Amino acid sequence: MVIITLSSKGQVVIPAKIRKKFSLRSGDALILTEREDSIILQPATDLAGLHGIDRLAGTAGSLRDLRDTVERQL
Repeated sequence: MVIITLSSKGQVVIPAKIRKKFSLRSGDALILTEREDSIILQPATDLAGLHGIDRLAGTAGSLRDLRDTVERQL
């Protein structure tokens, strides 16, 4: 647990250890979620960072061909 202080301007400082762990940099967007008795800060997902995540894209035809081959052999 880390205790931080709210400034007179409503600002908080995220400790360096946590910024490093989550690769947070100046200007990064955070999502603030309000729960009944808590506040949650989460890094906003950068969609550009998801490039290449769907490594199976375009393999549907190959899988279909493989399935057809196996069915013919049975």
